[in-house]
Amino acid sequence: MKEQTQQRTVRRRPDDNSEMTDTQGRHFILQSHDLKNTRDLRTLLVDAAYVLLAQPDLTDAHINLHHCTLAKKRVGMEVEQFKRITHSRIAERIHLHDTRLKQERGTVLATDIAIPVSNLSRKPTTASQEAVVAYLLQRHIQSLPGVNISTIAAQTQASLPTIYKVLKSYGHCIEKDPEDKTLCLRYFAHNDWFHWIQRSNQLSSVYFIDRSGTPRSAHRLAKALAQLQRDDLAVGGLMAALHHLPALDATSSPQLDILVHGTRRADLSFIAEMDPGLERYEGRADLAHVVVHFIDRPASLFVHQDRQNWGSLPDCIANLQKAGLIHQVNDALQLMKQVRKL
Repeated sequence: MKEQTQQRTVRRRPDDNSEMTDTQGRHFILQSHDLKNTRDLRTLLVDAAYVLLAQPDLTDAHINLHHCTLAKKRVGMEVEQFKRITHSRIAERIHLHDTRLKQERGTVLATDIAIPVSNLSRKPTTASQEAVVAYLLQRHIQSLPGVNISTIAAQTQASLPTIYKVLKSYGHCIEKDPEDKTLCLRYFAHNDWFHWIQRSNQLSSVYFIDRSGTPRSAHRLAKALAQLQRDDLAVGGLMAALHHLPALDATSSPQLDILVHGTRRADLSFIAEMDPGLERYEGRADLAHVVVHFIDRPASLFVHQDRQNWGSLPDCIANLQKAGLIHQVNDALQLMKQVRKL
């Protein structure tokens, strides 16, 4: 009978908890995506130690770092220092695997192999402040009436403390109706946009390239995406921005931006269904043919029109900013102001 492997994803905030089956015995696996500081790394190490101490029947604990931006040397120093102050019977059972190191990738793949597809595509269950702002921005763009806090909580699945933090951070541009106790964005200045965009773009993207010599156009790839008929996938970036704002000063991009409603653990095998010629790419972002962005919040805000799912305009603008299309970002923000004045 196979033993069960416990596994959860750790970021700057917990993302997912699940139990897995592993043929190698009982292991505790922590998945960390986009780790940026020593505080989070130390938290991972302490978590692993506590679990091993509390569950002596576990063989060991694996910490897998995906797309870590902390310096490799610093990661090694932190692990070494942690093991010096930890009891040897615990320290020797904690294994850290940094996917930036070629020799570690095979080990990470082996520990990840038991993850079922249902878990990989699981939707986010908690909403950040950026998710709440995205919801309010979408309503602002569509000139929809204000909503009360309970509606915001229900639509975004954000906690009340998270919503109140938004009201504090963005209080200068939020209008409150004292009679019906509703809220809406009164305006959203450039500085507010870029603050939200910067925080929204903290999650890294995934790039794909076609090395066949005859890559499909972005429009053909978008049609192939639509044929998958999946509500968790949408066109984003410049193509979707042009769909929302036809007057945008831009020409079609050779690159297709795809929005995935899910976390960094989302299953990306659909890329091969779209075009078997596409392969994962770690080089220059501007050379990629497909860029995948993750909508890490409970509400995707996707819009279905013309037989295609389109990402919300705020998300598309964030994609433009990440691609370095600053002129198009400024033009889009100006066009939205003009539309609201009509």
